[in-house]
Amino acid sequence: MEWYSIGAIMFGSLLAIMLIGIPVGFSLLVTSLASLLLLGKGTKMFFDLPGYFFHHLNSFTLTCVPLFIMMALYTQRARFSDDLFRSMGIWLRRVPGSLNTVGIATCAIFSAISGTSVATAAAVGLVAMPSLKKFGYEKKLAVGALAAGGALGILIPPSVPMIMYCIITEQSIGHMFAGGILPGLMTAGIFIVYIMIRCKINPNLAPPIPAEALGGLTPRQATINILPLMAVILSVLLTIYFGIATPTEAAAVGAMAAIFLGLIYRRLNLGEILKASFEGVRLGAFIILIFLGALAFGHATVRGGVASGLTDFVVRLGVSRYTVLIMILGTLFILGFFMDPTPIILTTMPALYPLAMKFGFDPIYFGVVSTMILETAAITPPVGFNLFVMKGIGQDYITMSEIIIGSAPFVLLYILAIGIVILVPDIIMFLPKSMMQ
Repeated sequence: MEWYSIGAIMFGSLLAIMLIGIPVGFSLLVTSLASLLLLGKGTKMFFDLPGYFFHHLNSFTLTCVPLFIMMALYTQRARFSDDLFRSMGIWLRRVPGSLNTVGIATCAIFSAISGTSVATAAAVGLVAMPSLKKFGYEKKLAVGALAAGGALGILIPPSVPMIMYCIITEQSIGHMFAGGILPGLMTAGIFIVYIMIRCKINPNLAPPIPAEALGGLTPRQATINILPLMAVILSVLLTIYFGIATPTEAAAVGAMAAIFLGLIYRRLNLGEILKASFEGVRLGAFIILIFLGALAFGHATVRGGVASGLTDFVVRLGVSRYTVLIMILGTLFILGFFMDPTPIILTTMPALYPLAMKFGFDPIYFGVVSTMILETAAITPPVGFNLFVMKGIGQDYITMSEIIIGSAPFVLLYILAIGIVILVPDIIMFLPKSMMQ
């Protein structure tokens, strides 16, 4: 059987199994084991799997995934995200767009501890939505901005999909995190400019709000309010950037800092810490299951010749490297309609990464650009998780169709941001290069 037939059958079967409601991790395992059984005309290909699994799962680096998740849960339960939103509101409430602008800025900062799009959208949405309703903000723009801002959670480090990319491709997590910082801030800036322009043209979209509605804080109090959260963020990013700690060690430091500050500010108790810890273990185990299934899926694509066949085929086309990049990004964009970013990274990179390397792309650059296009997966139907998060928070306030319409312009803005980093690669590479020097 030709490589393209094998690839089409594998990905088609995976999507079909997922669409009938089987969890992602189990879908990957079922598809992979069935593919290996057929490719090997028996069970002989199964014998490679135990050693393959052990090699990748026996990883100190992989430990940082549940630790980063716990860090985000501790800060969320300590209500530091509430403080961040109110403080940003005090500083930005007079800017055109007011709370919409505040929502994007809050998402960008909270992304530096969350690791996922859903966690960012949920944390900020729960705080922002009541104020948006109370002050009569235009629903589609307001909720669409929150959904899109939440998607920054996988670009601004720490990022679970970035960690998975680095494990699969054996790249430096620290360099990858550094590569996501400037594109993430740039994308947030593009969103804010778009909101400001729209609200300047039509001020009724986002009426200004009084300081009393945000707790009546002074600018000085607002600054003091966010110090605990900034301490957690800096304890992670600076220790990684300056090489003081590995990402796993930095994740542990961040989690302990969140617990310590939560206790100092009397926002956490033993019960809350235990609940957050168990939730972190549960989510971490779920991600590890997806990782295990994706390892098997990647192994099957390699044994089936899909990765090498795809690379050889594209090389023979004789197209430019940027045409290849656009083809890859287009593929990831389409998959984003049906899958979450983490499983997309894990299932496609065994085939797409060698192709990108063949055409001379830097591994960190390719990883960051791929993550940027996968941000759209969080806000595109039918599987955009941030859309469902916003609907769950908004309940009767907004319909799903209004959320999708409100998010649509931000999909185009994400694509604009990708176009900018393709034209100016140093936006991604500046910080990683400075770490290497």
